[in-house]
Amino acid sequence: MRIWVFLVTLFVTQPILSNPSVEMLHWWTAEGEDSALSVIEDRFRLLPFSLKNDPIAGGGGGPAKSILQARAIAGYSPDIAQMEGPAIQSWAALGFLMGMNEVAKLNQWDQSLYRDIQAIHKYNGNYVAIPLNIHRLNWMWVNKEVLAKHQLSLPNDWDSLLLVLNVLKNKGITPLALGEEPWQVVQIFENIAFGVGGAHYYRQAFVDLAPEALNSPETLEALDRFRSLANIVGNDLSKISWDQGTKALLKGEFAFQFTGDWALGEMLSSGSSIPDYIQCSPFPSTENGFIYNVDSLAFFSTRSNEDQNITSIMAALSAPKFLLEFSKKKGSIPAQTNIPIDDLSRCQQKSYDDYIRASRNGSAMPSLTDSMAVNPVIQNAVSNELYRYFIDSSITSKTLIGHLNAINNEIFR
Repeated sequence: MRIWVFLVTLFVTQPILSNPSVEMLHWWTAEGEDSALSVIEDRFRLLPFSLKNDPIAGGGGGPAKSILQARAIAGYSPDIAQMEGPAIQSWAALGFLMGMNEVAKLNQWDQSLYRDIQAIHKYNGNYVAIPLNIHRLNWMWVNKEVLAKHQLSLPNDWDSLLLVLNVLKNKGITPLALGEEPWQVVQIFENIAFGVGGAHYYRQAFVDLAPEALNSPETLEALDRFRSLANIVGNDLSKISWDQGTKALLKGEFAFQFTGDWALGEMLSSGSSIPDYIQCSPFPSTENGFIYNVDSLAFFSTRSNEDQNITSIMAALSAPKFLLEFSKKKGSIPAQTNIPIDDLSRCQQKSYDDYIRASRNGSAMPSLTDSMAVNPVIQNAVSNELYRYFIDSSITSKTLIGHLNAINNEIFR
């Protein structure tokens, strides 16, 4: 009897073994993003790990990036963090990131990843982050019912777009879903700049920050167009987040939204398909092209994962089937060439076709605003100057260009 009581007591009092916890820091907090996040959560249910989500609200990921930096300095990095662009190489150079060559070899990344995507995720020839998807930024989302109600045609170039926006404003209608967050505003400028000068100019001016490109007539024209847009919507900027803007577009409260295809993820989270009255068109441009950013996951070297089989998580979060399901929810296209896109929406299939074409002819460009083109110091400095120009009509184009040149000289002198 005593032995039985002892065994029962031992069983009850011993802690139940649980799966080791893995923390992931990210900024997927909108409904569409949360829907995509659920694909990651589902994948973890098949692994001997429990996922601890650490979502940091804030469009564009600014707050999340600041918190990640503070935590790394303090010595308690998360196990996994969402990252974008050159920041990946910066973190790898500081020795924070785990290598992924084993998983890259398993998934044949040297063959299955697009060349631009390979370069983003390598440091010193070694893979250091997982590319999840490719987002397109130079989209124009249009509520055709709003245009039809006011007998307006779908614009197909800058002049017709400006005309439609002005007509709607004169009718007392706020034409564009646009919040006051700087990244929402500045991403429109990069669409305008590409539309004016094409891929070669865009790369020289806003990736390389070449003085001859910054001081060119194309920059002046892009700034003039940016100011024209500011004159239409600048006084109407509100505190709406991008996802609130997308929901308002669906309801017919706005006619347009100029933002990336994360807006598509938001639309798909509200229904199984894109409403027929929503048109996805490339932002007006003299040259066909594709401005992109990439959602990536980097794994930090932390004491909590030193003894764990973290490679199994890397493999699970880079499997083609998983990446396809993630893109279905996120509104993006997969980052690997070997994934069929037949089940994706009409806008995603259009995005895929345009990316393939742009990648082949050299007109696929990394986003300045979304941390893909330049390092975060330059990005923040340039974005702040462009945002100030948009909201303050007293700043001249000549003054702004002078500030951009000063940023360039200060950082690269």
